[in-house]
Amino acid sequence: MIGLVGLFLDSLSIEKGLSKNTTLSYGRDLRQYLAFLKKRGLISFERVTRKEIMEFLLSERDRELSPVSVARELVAIRVFHRFLVAEGKVAEDVTESLEAPKLWKHLPEVLSAQEVEALLKAPNARKLQGARDQAALEFMYATGSRASEVSAVKVGSVSFESGYVRIRGKGEKERLVPLGSMAQKSLKRYLESVRPKWLKGKAELKKA
Repeated sequence: MIGLVGLFLDSLSIEKGLSKNTTLSYGRDLRQYLAFLKKRGLISFERVTRKEIMEFLLSERDRELSPVSVARELVAIRVFHRFLVAEGKVAEDVTESLEAPKLWKHLPEVLSAQEVEALLKAPNARKLQGARDQAALEFMYATGSRASEVSAVKVGSVSFESGYVRIRGKGEKERLVPLGSMAQKSLKRYLESVRPKWLKGKAELKKA
């Protein structure tokens, strides 16, 4: 199991081009996760279920790890399990439909499902600006990123094949975040059908 974690970390630094500090952060989180699994008698990732992952996150909460740190661990686990599937090491991504658990009462209130749906449908997708805004909202909702982070994402930072995006946050810190199917669909539509027209329109305005 530790060997697979090592392969994953190598892929982050070599193939994905993440910084040394980001790779080390993922390594610390996954070693903590691995230690928890071994205590449960799990010697293969094929035997890991959503239940064990949720129990790990709860145990991290119980040892008074900060909400931000637990959320970061969840991202590391999701990206790692996606890697295992891509490499053919496990048959199923047990984190695919795993939602972040409501572990902390002091987190700010969030929008209801109906409010989120209304927000995502608010832009007029038939117009260029509306389609762009809808893609940005879908992206923010799927990744939990800030508006400033979304605007700084480069096209090359998105991998539709493996379903992740590399985001650079405060202090130039990088993180690898899974990108859900709905966000991928909206982003693909923007990049393939909307962005070229949007950039062409801006160029024509400059010439006028």
